[in-house]
Amino acid sequence: MIIHLFDLKSEMISNGESKIDFLENNFDVTYWNPNLSISSVFIVSEKHICRPDMLSYEGYGSVDYVDIILKFNQITNPFSFSLYDFIAVPSLSSALAFYRKQTNVKSPLVTDIKALYIDPQKASQKDINRLQQLQKIAQKRANGSKEILPTNVLRKGELQTKTDGTTMIFNPSSTNLYTKS
Repeated sequence: MIIHLFDLKSEMISNGESKIDFLENNFDVTYWNPNLSISSVFIVSEKHICRPDMLSYEGYGSVDYVDIILKFNQITNPFSFSLYDFIAVPSLSSALAFYRKQTNVKSPLVTDIKALYIDPQKASQKDINRLQQLQKIAQKRANGSKEILPTNVLRKGELQTKTDGTTMIFNPSSTNLYTKS
């Protein structure tokens, strides 16, 4: 089975490591497009449950177009089919027109996490005051944080996980429970 959408994803480089940008949308369906045509429809039967490849084979004669059927029907979990679900299969020629062409441009990796969530021009005065207050509190404490971030966002230099090949430590920046003696 070939997932064409993986080939179209942009590459990001972070600390010399190449990563794929899975959040990029490469298959954008315009359902009101006059060139869109549906070649077949299926009512999910027992043989289709957890088998999107079967739908692709029955719709196109090949298992290589699972991604088209899933994206076209807005299915994010390929194992979530229920019995008697309605699945529309677009014609292959009209579906291929919805793929965004690969640009081979490497996406810049966002390094400023706060910029993803906070736009200073749009922040309310209450939010600005709250951030200033948190910054003042952090500066007064000896071990105060240099960055004011939500608790679920890693600060600069923190790691999400650490492994030595046999053990995985979650949030190693704040714990020393699993150090070897």
